[in-house]
Amino acid sequence: MIRYSQIAIIGCGLIGGSLALAFRSHGMVDRIVGVDLDEEGLAKALALGIIDEGKTCIEEAAAEADLIILAVPVQQTIRQLATLKSVPLKKGCIVTDVSSTKQEICGYARMNLPEEIVFVGGHPMAGSEKSGVTAASPRLFENAAYILTPDASCDPLAVEKLRRTFEQIRAHVLVMPADQHDSVVAAISHMPHVVAALLVDQVADLGFDNPLYARLAAGGFRDVTRIASGSPVMWRDIILTNRGPVLQLLKDWVKRTDAVIKWVEENESGSIESFFARTRDWRDALPAKAKGAATHYYEITIDVEDKPGIIGHVATILGQHQINVRNIGILENREEVNGQLLLSFSSYRDQEDALYLLLGHGYKVYVRE
Repeated sequence: MIRYSQIAIIGCGLIGGSLALAFRSHGMVDRIVGVDLDEEGLAKALALGIIDEGKTCIEEAAAEADLIILAVPVQQTIRQLATLKSVPLKKGCIVTDVSSTKQEICGYARMNLPEEIVFVGGHPMAGSEKSGVTAASPRLFENAAYILTPDASCDPLAVEKLRRTFEQIRAHVLVMPADQHDSVVAAISHMPHVVAALLVDQVADLGFDNPLYARLAAGGFRDVTRIASGSPVMWRDIILTNRGPVLQLLKDWVKRTDAVIKWVEENESGSIESFFARTRDWRDALPAKAKGAATHYYEITIDVEDKPGIIGHVATILGQHQINVRNIGILENREEVNGQLLLSFSSYRDQEDALYLLLGHGYKVYVRE
């Protein structure tokens, strides 16, 4: 079992606080020191028992740490690495970060940090619609992909120690080069955010003088654009530190949009139908063949009436029969009458048992392929 005497977490927000709670809940650390300029946030972290000591200065916290985690936005990560250059760290100390882009940060670390400082880039692909240390959870990283991006000069023993560290908090660790990481997340995370923001921007302009757009913007529109509610500052930094892959994808997006424009202008019904069929088939295959980098889930949807207590009733039925639900979601595909619950399970057996149990209670239930 991996265990640390002292961990320094720079940035006591959702991710930093959740890592602290996860390490503590798994008995992996004796002492956690949190660093943040927000003294109110530090006080909350102390009051909640997330950290043992709070500081506003990284130098003091880092000097005695066995593991230093930079849980701050991308640009702040680089500034903190610049500060660490002159801090005498303990022998064997590992430094890592949690940023969504890796090439710029890893490149800076490689070119600027002394050889004795071991830096391994990291990116936990986990989050929450809530922010701040009060939203921290020890289970945030369970079954989530946690990517490490060491370069060729990284000590393999340090990389292995860090891999085992995050596996102990039940994350699924993947190791890959920084450039490969940035190309993949640009397509599956950064580009979708840009597209969602563009859709919101378009509808916002259309609805400037017509309140019907805002009134009817529910169901599919809300589902597709949910991620546009993220932090503007954070996403500005993410896009600008991953310019190459994002620009390449944006230019490809323009080409694909031009093709759709041509099909519509020239009434090419076959091309349009083939486009929707191809994209539907690939998307529908994801749950069965590629349910994310972390794990495979088995899902069902349930038609439910929109009334108080309905989610609790469904959960109680399953709980009484020892069926573990990994996640519950609400699909807003209908307005004001009925809706659908999305339930995720870790095993085919749980999915099947839940299906027949809920059918027996009169619910309309569908397997999500």
